[in-house]
Amino acid sequence: MIEQGPKSYCAALDAADAEQWKECIGKEVASMESPEVFTFVEKVPEGASMSGSRWVMGRKLMANGTIDKWKVRLVSGGDLQKPGDDTDITSPLIDSASIRLALGLAAKHNLDIAVLDIPTAFLCCPVHETLYMHFPEGEWPNPYSRTRPLVKLNKSLYGIEQGNQEYYEEVIDFIVEDLNLEASIAAPGLFFGGNLGEANGVLIPDYVDDIMIIGTSVLVASIASRLYDRFKAASQVPVPDTFQYLGMMVT
Repeated sequence: MIEQGPKSYCAALDAADAEQWKECIGKEVASMESPEVFTFVEKVPEGASMSGSRWVMGRKLMANGTIDKWKVRLVSGGDLQKPGDDTDITSPLIDSASIRLALGLAAKHNLDIAVLDIPTAFLCCPVHETLYMHFPEGEWPNPYSRTRPLVKLNKSLYGIEQGNQEYYEEVIDFIVEDLNLEASIAAPGLFFGGNLGEANGVLIPDYVDDIMIIGTSVLVASIASRLYDRFKAASQVPVPDTFQYLGMMVT
């Protein structure tokens, strides 16, 4: 469960848990520097596609109501993109019935489960269109001394209309091409390979940046390691006897 946090940078600095928010914002900024998510610009070309942005903050709660961790995302205001900027794009999402089926098969065959969260999922994906953005208030490295810097986006961000599709295609390419698995036609977002219950059998339900791996302990650990290397995913390998996935308590 996610509890809503402050709605702005200034509100976060005034909050009782300001230190935690400052740390999370700093990590979010740092996560975008290494993969060169953006390039600072002095001005935006006339007629270019332009977007605003904002901080989205929340506290992830444990089942008992205590805070598990503080979460911060820089989100683009993709609703400001001009019609025709490749905005009529959707990506499939796995449904809860398919997730329950996968978990049932894991129990039936007594398989291991790993859960991976890709904290900077969209930052792995290049943007194939020319997009510019205003940053929100924050502590940005800024060569043009603006309170809210202007940037050209090189990689995708949460909130960009085509961001989900860019990310989903990147994940599909890796899972299908590199891991040599198949994508389910009946259940979009579900990938499989081998014979479940045997050494080569695996199921991977994927819901945006939350990925589950089901298989033998050796295979689960191997795939989790490769996903970490590619997407820098945070993981639980294997999960504890009781864990949460997409708001569901699994025991």
